[in-house]
Amino acid sequence: MTTTPERVLLVDDDPNVLKAYERRLRRRFDVETALCSEEGVTAVNFLGPFAVIVSDMAMPRENGAEFLVRMHELSPESVRIMLTGNADQQTAVQAVNRARVFRFLSKPCQADDLEEAIDAGIQEYRRICAERDLMSQTVHGVVAMLSRVLSLTSPIAFGRANRLRAFARELGEAAEIDNAWELEIAAALSQLGAVALTEQTLAKVAQGQPLTAAESELLSKQYETAAELIAEAPRLDQIARVVALQATAALPATGDDPVMLRNASLLAIALEFDHLTANAGCGAMEAVDRLATDSKSYDPLAINALRKVVAKHDARRIIDVELNELIDGMHLVEDLKTTTGMVLVAKGHDVTASLRSRLKSYAETHELHLPMRVVVSSDLADEIESRRLALCP
Repeated sequence: MTTTPERVLLVDDDPNVLKAYERRLRRRFDVETALCSEEGVTAVNFLGPFAVIVSDMAMPRENGAEFLVRMHELSPESVRIMLTGNADQQTAVQAVNRARVFRFLSKPCQADDLEEAIDAGIQEYRRICAERDLMSQTVHGVVAMLSRVLSLTSPIAFGRANRLRAFARELGEAAEIDNAWELEIAAALSQLGAVALTEQTLAKVAQGQPLTAAESELLSKQYETAAELIAEAPRLDQIARVVALQATAALPATGDDPVMLRNASLLAIALEFDHLTANAGCGAMEAVDRLATDSKSYDPLAINALRKVVAKHDARRIIDVELNELIDGMHLVEDLKTTTGMVLVAKGHDVTASLRSRLKSYAETHELHLPMRVVVSSDLADEIESRRLALCP
């Protein structure tokens, strides 16, 4: 079985140098070339990712160091190599901390030396990707475990966490942020502090009932508690900080990483929007208007993203469905209970094949309170209505 050669980008303003290197390297690598930094950026945007990016230092308009700094931001996993002459060596060295250059090669550079450096760069790229994949598996495993614990100890909080996770995913997409998964995980784990609260207290919060002084104090510390639990897990320290910021995340803040503050602001508005619509009886647009004029002055980015998500939701409809009409992707807007009042699935859950299978098995021996209320797209609502009409005599 043949393997696909690794992709390499060469950037140099001398076409003769590029052609010479390309002839030698294309025997082993999938090579793209660019005659200037802007061509290099275009190549990364439309032809990437590249395992290795090699740039000459001395180029017009934007030198190689500046270009590789941009590459570090645009394609951080790509390994960066710089070709530099003696005259600009000091400039290149000064840029290494910003561009994270993997290796310097002095010009004129022999093809053998460049090939050897690219080989080493590819090995580094593979290491980076393997570490990324391992981290992703570790993070998702820990998140799944913590979510499972929450589902067993507090079904009400677990239901809210599911709502928040789905909503945060949409907010991240609307805000067009990178690494939106961090916001989604922060939302999913933000309710872990509920393990310190009783189900009775959580039910009172959900129903807007007054709390005792002791309950109010515990509730005020829920995000601090959640952050402490999250921080115990490997690789989740930034997620923990996003959750910990919830006491002040609505206000512009300084001193923290801008990406972290942005995620904290988006999570803050997701939490308050969920409270207003799920617990305080507000409609979606009313909640948006209240948040837009709130004295906490939510981040404009978060407000704009919220408006986009709510506008998209306006194209959805809430309908009642029977068990046999459930379809993956439907979203429960009310708790699913048995006829005796026991909550089987909290509102906020998305319908999955696994959930449908469990409900079908449960319904064979128990009575469910049907129909279920779900939110679906207008097209799907029309399709379900058409199916019902077709079954009518």
